[in-house]
Amino acid sequence: MSRRIAATICAAVLVSAAVPQVLAAGPPAQLPVLTRVAAALSGLKPRAPVRVDVVAPAAIERQALRVLDRDYPRDRQAYDERLYRALGLLGTGEPLRPVLVAEHVRGVRSLYDPVARRAWVRRGGTQREAAIHALVLALQDQTFETRRASGLRRGSRDAALAAAAAVDGAAAFAGLQRRRTAGVRSPAAHEDSRIGLFVELQAGFTGSTGARFASLLHEVGTRTAVHAALRRFPETTEQIFHLGKFLRREQAKPVLLPAAAAGLELQDDDTFGELDVRALLAVHQVPRLDHAAEGWGGGRSAHYRDAAGRDAFALVLDWDGDADAAEWAEAVATWVNEAFHADAPGPPPATPCAVEFCWAVDGRSVAFARRGTETALVLGPSLVAAERLAQALVRRD
Repeated sequence: MSRRIAATICAAVLVSAAVPQVLAAGPPAQLPVLTRVAAALSGLKPRAPVRVDVVAPAAIERQALRVLDRDYPRDRQAYDERLYRALGLLGTGEPLRPVLVAEHVRGVRSLYDPVARRAWVRRGGTQREAAIHALVLALQDQTFETRRASGLRRGSRDAALAAAAAVDGAAAFAGLQRRRTAGVRSPAAHEDSRIGLFVELQAGFTGSTGARFASLLHEVGTRTAVHAALRRFPETTEQIFHLGKFLRREQAKPVLLPAAAAGLELQDDDTFGELDVRALLAVHQVPRLDHAAEGWGGGRSAHYRDAAGRDAFALVLDWDGDADAAEWAEAVATWVNEAFHADAPGPPPATPCAVEFCWAVDGRSVAFARRGTETALVLGPSLVAAERLAQALVRRD
């Protein structure tokens, strides 16, 4: 099975100002008409005029790049690049940024910036549908101030992705109620790139799984329920996957990371949610990834460094129950094989150690520790360092 096919299957599981020229295909008078369409689809009344510019492809992509770097700051991109490289999603020297640009910038057809309160539509193609989509986003922002989501990515990636799923999902669902649209961007071609598929799964989540979330909310409480998720965003991607957890407003379990552990000091950290777990397992074709991820209770990624400047990266996850933690442990063993040992026959041999599992594989030192529902997966500079850090991260009193 190719990675492209596997990712497609797994994606199903993841299931202001005066108006200038508005649309090249019609007169400026189109904007009021399209605004009324957007209002009917979303159930929201316009509160102010929306500036919509139809621009050349290069111009809208410049705006998309600006929004990307504002909402996903470069220092967070750098942190994720280091983490992804440790997890086997990026090769040595392979950069993350070109993949982000390909997924979030190239081919974008419609863009609404809630901070600037402006929209852009790509000249040519399905301008009408792209403009309606942008206007729905604008009406959502005017009513619920969805611009609140813009600053969430710094240190809380899971909450940012959950909020984006609520916003993009509601807009996508509004469009689906009318008819399927051409989308807001052209699909990026990632071929068999692990990092490309990972970023694609995360980007697709906000629209596809977000639309499913909005649809389920609509079944429960019509538009009022959909709008409630915009008034108060979901806080975790778990709440997007599992509607009941959103309706109960189930919080993530707190995962506290020590500032120093096993001779290493904490350099940086971020949340690591159910979507992250699912996407990581999906890219590496781990079977039954939905079962392995759905018991997620809380999680963080962390970057530690020792006195010699050597780095270690950890995924510290808490689970809903012991059975969920055990399923994650089983998935980790499969992930290690698929990520670092797939070209060799049989699974990599485990190395005896003081925690559940240790592996020396593909030049990497990997340790996995568990205490009850708490787990720590560490990729360290040596087996001893990885083992000790993993042990320290789950045995805190």
